[in-house]
Amino acid sequence: MKPSTYSTELQQRLLLDGVVHPANLPSVSQINKVIRKELAMTRKKLTTIPRESTTPEANAAINDFLTEIANINPTTLHFFDESSVIKTTDNRNYGSAPLGQAAFEIQRYASNANFTINFLHSFSRADFYNILDGPSNGFELLNVFDEVLQEHRADGSAVLERGDCLVMDNCGFHHGHRIEPVLRDMLAHCGVRLLFQPPYSPHFNTCEYCFNEIKAFLLGHQMLSMKPKSQ
Repeated sequence: MKPSTYSTELQQRLLLDGVVHPANLPSVSQINKVIRKELAMTRKKLTTIPRESTTPEANAAINDFLTEIANINPTTLHFFDESSVIKTTDNRNYGSAPLGQAAFEIQRYASNANFTINFLHSFSRADFYNILDGPSNGFELLNVFDEVLQEHRADGSAVLERGDCLVMDNCGFHHGHRIEPVLRDMLAHCGVRLLFQPPYSPHFNTCEYCFNEIKAFLLGHQMLSMKPKSQ
């Protein structure tokens, strides 16, 4: 049973798999009672885990990343990420799990971006952001860093300085054969190192915590994340 399985689905499986006779089929409320009382499970927010993140290769990549980043001065680290405000379909947000434990489920799902937030921050501040209409792509990424590399703070210092390290995820277009080499050259010209996170490890990018706050705000103000209808 997956954590997100509904009680009605459990009821159907009991019947279709021949576990119980139709005359003895438990009601949904009886199934819920068994889940709560006998299995000691509660309903909670569901955390989804990509299947690919559970492989030995993924674990090895995480260990390599942690070893490497442990030797970098944290004040030189800059984290970059994109986040889409999305509309999703057929996603289940809650699941059952034993009392005191989180509900995890390995799955994939698709979504469509309404707009994309590009965000860069460092040890003590937000350094740069912009908002794109719709999803991002490799060429938009290059445009972002063309702008970032020209940005300066109020004290006149560059947002990205020589000796800094830029951390970003392994989004497909970040590694595009026409994108990654150009991005590396742009950064290297300014003395900035590029470091990619391990695959399927968004928790290693602190931008995610900022995005959680932004999305929570937008959920409470959904009109802000809706595209106007064309006339």
